[in-house]
Amino acid sequence: MISLQQSIKTVFFNCSVLISKSGEKTFSNFYGFSNIEKKEKINEKSQFPIASVSKTFTATAILQLKQQGKLKLDDPVQKYLPDFPYPNVTIRHLLSNTSGLAEYYHLFDNVIKEQPEKIISNGDIIPTLLQNNTPLSFSPGDKWEYNNLNFCLAALIVEKISGIAFRAYLEKNIFKPADMRDSFLPENRKLKKPNQVELYAYPNFYSTSLVNITNLKDPFLISEKSNFYGNGGIVSTALDLQKYQNALFKYQLLGKKELEEALTPAKLNNGKIASYRFEEKEIAYGLGWEMYTDESNGKIIFHDGSITGLTSILMHNIDKNQTVILLSNNAAPMFVLSNAISQLINNKPYVIPVQNLSRMYGSLLESGSEEKANQLIEEYLKNPKSYNASERDFNSLGYQFLRLQKNENALQTFAAATLIFPKSANIYDSYGEALLQCGKKEEAIKMYQKSVELNPDNENGKKVLKGLL
Repeated sequence: MISLQQSIKTVFFNCSVLISKSGEKTFSNFYGFSNIEKKEKINEKSQFPIASVSKTFTATAILQLKQQGKLKLDDPVQKYLPDFPYPNVTIRHLLSNTSGLAEYYHLFDNVIKEQPEKIISNGDIIPTLLQNNTPLSFSPGDKWEYNNLNFCLAALIVEKISGIAFRAYLEKNIFKPADMRDSFLPENRKLKKPNQVELYAYPNFYSTSLVNITNLKDPFLISEKSNFYGNGGIVSTALDLQKYQNALFKYQLLGKKELEEALTPAKLNNGKIASYRFEEKEIAYGLGWEMYTDESNGKIIFHDGSITGLTSILMHNIDKNQTVILLSNNAAPMFVLSNAISQLINNKPYVIPVQNLSRMYGSLLESGSEEKANQLIEEYLKNPKSYNASERDFNSLGYQFLRLQKNENALQTFAAATLIFPKSANIYDSYGEALLQCGKKEEAIKMYQKSVELNPDNENGKKVLKGLL
């Protein structure tokens, strides 16, 4: 494992790593600090919030109740939560992210305004949906759309059927049977236990220095004002997550039928698989689990998680019985890194993530080094392996510059992105929006036209063009 150790060290981040084959731990190590200010190092007892990896636990809880005959996946949510206002949304829709529910980022704005001291939790979801008369974004089953509310509601169903708090249910039916002694769902996630790591993040998309998140303002007010569970919230260790994975696949938590159901891609109403595209892979979504099939490595199931100051992933290769677990208390490209590790342990070509191109580019623009920023893009185009570049990162950087009224930086960022991602309709659409905001109508029209040319289904682009021409 020397080559693995050296490879991971090339990525600068704080992390707990565990790799297992056939259920047995084959590699485990820790990098960086659990508390940078105090120089306290990450160790095997370091506890991390696992963010959306928690969704697999919520799905497991629901499937346990299904296995016991206490619910059916195609039961309407209203059967268990009578005030829920959408009669056609089922439990299956919740676990497969196909419900059509509105996202929660701005759903509670009025509640926060009217009750600024209130901490919003799962019990506030249905009353707020009713009060706002919030419509569904689409008919249940028509689309796939990642949504935290789905799993918050699923946790409420677990509580309703079991008659105990969700954290108590997890302890009794998952943590204890799997011997997960260092895992828990905090009653108040703002209160940390002694072994919990501090979280660090970049203050913006063009920063190159990490900051403790206690010194940062979260971009979404709901994150500071809420204490949701089911969608995230669990605190655990890499070793405990290995125990969880082992217990699952030894059918100690679920029967074979229920586990296979969780790991089968969900289907939309039109018969297509519920999926999205990421890092050049088609990722399908089952019931609380993500998955894809690699021609050489077989079927891989996973869930990753991300909150301000933390990234996590639990990835398991079903065909080879290999597991990669990564927990980091700062931003790290978990999906890319876990795939690289998977390739490495199977003696196949791999690429360990390198520096983030958009962050380096944005930093140069912000410091006034436009020429160096342009040179960086030229270097990347000649040698794409020199930096890690993602469309999402460039889009986020461009919009952040725009929000901060750093218009020239925003336009240069989107222009650079069109060179790196020339076939991305989304990038051209974003560039068009930025140009329009900056009063450059004619140039904006060209970008929107290019976007629609690349994606004839871009209804937003068509709508904007109609208003401009």
